[in-house]
Amino acid sequence: MSGSISQMQMIYNSEKDRILIRVNSTDKKEFRFWVTRRYAFLMLKILKDHRESDPDVVIQATPEAKQTLQSFKQEKAIGQTGFSKKFEEEANELPLRSEVQVAFKLNYGVKDSNLQLGVQPKEGQSISVLINQDLNVILTQLLRAAAKKADWKFSESQENMVSEERKIIN
Repeated sequence: MSGSISQMQMIYNSEKDRILIRVNSTDKKEFRFWVTRRYAFLMLKILKDHRESDPDVVIQATPEAKQTLQSFKQEKAIGQTGFSKKFEEEANELPLRSEVQVAFKLNYGVKDSNLQLGVQPKEGQSISVLINQDLNVILTQLLRAAAKKADWKFSESQENMVSEERKIIN
């Protein structure tokens, strides 16, 4: 993705049982892809791990202090977001095709405390986004809201369970 993120929208489609993720860039390009339940769960888990790796949070001495700081940062990020602004429907370009692709592969890594997230369909062009802690909070909020409408019932305990399994495997 060449420009910065201007807007994001996540909408559950009951007919397809998928979430449509739409991202508008500042250079008037729109990127769209479908996300399955499993893919959404993996994204939430990666976003959670990234939030927990925040250097400000990591240095806190107690779990309570870490949670308090995370909550404070989440409230601040959400307060600075224009959730009430209507999603702009007119994009100048659809680089990933006009037909929405299903997200198939998820690549990620952390660089300078930012999460580099790559979403790729089975065939075709991928999208790569650099996500700071504030954008992470917004993505998580949008994805959880869409998953709730889908009645996919992702819980914190499930996300923690996957994190623990990953620690044991690695």
